[in-house]
Amino acid sequence: MGKHGKRASAFKASLAAAGYDVLDTPREHGMVAATTKLLSDEVRASIVDVYRALDGVRDDAEFTAGVWDFACSDGLFVEFDEALHFNRYRPVTLRTPWSSELPWARQYLNYSVDMEGMCLKDGKSGGRWASPSSDAMFGGSDAPGVFGDKGSSRWKQRALYDAVRDAYAWSTPGVNLARVSIHDEVGGLNVHWATSHGLLLDPVELREFIESRTA
Repeated sequence: MGKHGKRASAFKASLAAAGYDVLDTPREHGMVAATTKLLSDEVRASIVDVYRALDGVRDDAEFTAGVWDFACSDGLFVEFDEALHFNRYRPVTLRTPWSSELPWARQYLNYSVDMEGMCLKDGKSGGRWASPSSDAMFGGSDAPGVFGDKGSSRWKQRALYDAVRDAYAWSTPGVNLARVSIHDEVGGLNVHWATSHGLLLDPVELREFIESRTA
């Protein structure tokens, strides 16, 4: 298990300690992936606008994000956003008409500006910078670490799928989504530091934090 997997496992342990029943097989409980196919025409159009603003080149514009990071038995989804989610492309996805209602929007805008260096350190090599599928969606990429006309197609793809999850949770009755960033602090502990060292976040503080970050 790599360092990302270890941090995610440590965060899952904190969720469990805080009383969340995290499902190992969420699909068996009827929890489907976020998709634009189920959104209203207006919200779907806003995601298409995001895709075009990120220089998307595909003619078809229906998108389905990957599996949720954590799904709980009470219907709550929790996304554990590590360094690769915070860069110049994420703010593009937070300019939709409905994004201002997301409880993480303002802080995520700040992290995307202030913490891009950490994203670059982790995300300028191999499939973290570009992949065949992301290049096909966004017309290719610049050389790793270079932000020319194309930049990183994989970073753009990740930002787009984050927007799909945001839109799906915001507009779908009965779907609740909380986002926690490694750059957040919970109970006075930096989430990145705590999970990197295998420390549990304070259960009461974490539950309060997640409730404040739930859309």
